[in-house]
Amino acid sequence: MDQISVIDTKMHGYPGITGTFLVSGEKTALIETGPKSSVDNVIAGLEAEGATPDWIIVTHIHLDHAGAAGTLAARFPDARIGVHEVGAPHLVDPAKLWSSASRIYGDDMDRLWGGIDPIPEDRIEVLRDGDAIDLGGRTLAVFDTPGHAYHHNAYLDDRTGTIFVGDALGVRLPDVGVVRPATPPPEFHLTKAIDSIRRIQKLEPQRVCLTHFGPADMAVDELCDEAVEVLERWAEVIRGARNTTKDLDEVTDVIRREIGVDLEKRLGAEAVTRMEQTTSYWMNTWGYMRYMDKNEGATASS
Repeated sequence: MDQISVIDTKMHGYPGITGTFLVSGEKTALIETGPKSSVDNVIAGLEAEGATPDWIIVTHIHLDHAGAAGTLAARFPDARIGVHEVGAPHLVDPAKLWSSASRIYGDDMDRLWGGIDPIPEDRIEVLRDGDAIDLGGRTLAVFDTPGHAYHHNAYLDDRTGTIFVGDALGVRLPDVGVVRPATPPPEFHLTKAIDSIRRIQKLEPQRVCLTHFGPADMAVDELCDEAVEVLERWAEVIRGARNTTKDLDEVTDVIRREIGVDLEKRLGAEAVTRMEQTTSYWMNTWGYMRYMDKNEGATASS
């Protein structure tokens, strides 16, 4: 991938579900960090590559993408930490971020995520739409891509045309081969998510790198179209279920029946279990429910 390497974080003990990416020019950027609970795998990957990052960049501040940022910042004291302007304060003081995630993961927080270390404010570089990170011989252009979260950026490498999209296009594990949306509460917004996918598509990148997981093995246009179709399909099913009940668990059961059962038959239970580690039926449904509660009267495409 022309000096782009994938480091598997082996998040939650599963290979091939969450990656970080090394992009090397005269300087080296590490894009994404994985959670603190699997940071040793990232450090081992950096050592295997002989790499010392000058930049540690995250697409957004969710713990599976930025949870190890503080730990790696301490390990590499000369590295700049690049993050969306909305997310930056939460890397300086992660207490609110940790508390918010605790409402989703409860007693499993420490086991799954391993904590989060704060980053000194003077180490952080706020990255806004239109900015560019000069790595010497190549640049990473910054694109604001909300929808999954308000604090989400994508990064386009001008040398290879590779775009690092975080969760903007959802999850597509290469050995599973289907897109699952990533729609967690509290910030998921369907309209903005679709608009961000279309913006990425209009950039005409040569390839897409998904944090979950790796360089996509399909044409960019096809991947973007499938990501939008899946978002709209989930919205259709959830809106239909809400005509009968607004109970989160009951609506989640409808999603499992309408979408999950067929997938499990085709792909096997193990594939579905691995996807659940990245974004679960229950969490995705909760994100849609919250979005719909705040946008009454919205249609599946708005």
